[in-house]
Amino acid sequence: LDFAIPVRRTLFGFNLFDPNRDTDSRRSDQSVVVPLSDDNPTEGYIQLSHGPAYGLDIVDGVGRMWLIASITAVILAAMIGLYISRHISAPLLALARVTSQMSEGDLTARAAIEGHDEVGMLARSFNEMAYRVEETILTLRRFVADAAHELHTPLTALRTNMELLADEERAEQRNLFIQRALAQVNRLETLTNDLLELSRLEAGSKPDRFASLNLSGVIRETSELYASQAEQTDIEFRIDLPAEDITIRASESQLRRALGNLLENAIKFTPPGGTVEVGLRKCESSNIELWVQDTGIGIPDDDLPQLFSRFHRGRNAFAYPGSGLGLAIVKAIADAHAGSVCAANRLPGTRFTLRLPA
Repeated sequence: LDFAIPVRRTLFGFNLFDPNRDTDSRRSDQSVVVPLSDDNPTEGYIQLSHGPAYGLDIVDGVGRMWLIASITAVILAAMIGLYISRHISAPLLALARVTSQMSEGDLTARAAIEGHDEVGMLARSFNEMAYRVEETILTLRRFVADAAHELHTPLTALRTNMELLADEERAEQRNLFIQRALAQVNRLETLTNDLLELSRLEAGSKPDRFASLNLSGVIRETSELYASQAEQTDIEFRIDLPAEDITIRASESQLRRALGNLLENAIKFTPPGGTVEVGLRKCESSNIELWVQDTGIGIPDDDLPQLFSRFHRGRNAFAYPGSGLGLAIVKAIADAHAGSVCAANRLPGTRFTLRLPA
């Protein structure tokens, strides 16, 4: 073991021939040392090693490779980040521009939908919201215009009668103008109440709680009120109800209103000698069908799609009194009960069908 210490010193960077002098700290020699001895003592050592330049070349090469790899990684990361940023921010900026257009009054502005990622889902949701906002505002504008038109006629007639009343000295004529004015006031009151009822129903407010309701009994009671009116105008009134009463969960006041509107229209548009029929049945789909059928003037086919719109009146209905809100109220009541209402011509006359869940 005499050569262990010199060998260890050589391997750890000490000059073999000058033990007091440390080698360069950057030295990376790779050495093999063999002792020379003739029995005893050791006469010397043979050392085979690479010079320090070889180790430094390796270190420099590795350093350059790491530097190039680091720069390349930074450039690639920047390029990928820029691409992702533009890929995400571009549609968001486009959506922001569309939102700005809508805020400036362009209700037709829509976002371009590309892809099925989160941004695409956001664009689709925005377009759905924009469509509903557009429909709501257009409906509100039509409502205001139609309401102004409907209110203008009775107000003008009321003003005319009041002016004539102020200038008239004869009692008979004054009474006539007073009666006309009262008729216009009643028309305004009815129109206002219908507008309030329709707005309440379309807003989704339900002050009347749904409860178990004997629909057959409601039809009997409501029909009695309109049967006498039909008889006074020489109209036959029929009731077709199943033997067993049908019970559903519904608002009694709302269904009475819907049935009353349908019966009132049927009697109004049916000439003397005609027939009005109201019926009820349970369908195979577990829905309930309530219908009112008449032998009246019918409805033009091109008026059927808009029949349940507020203030809509058929081309052949202008000779009859009305505001055009009755059927709109019926539809709103049907919607409030998760049901539907439709109309179809039955020559002669029309059949209205109100479908409600059982």
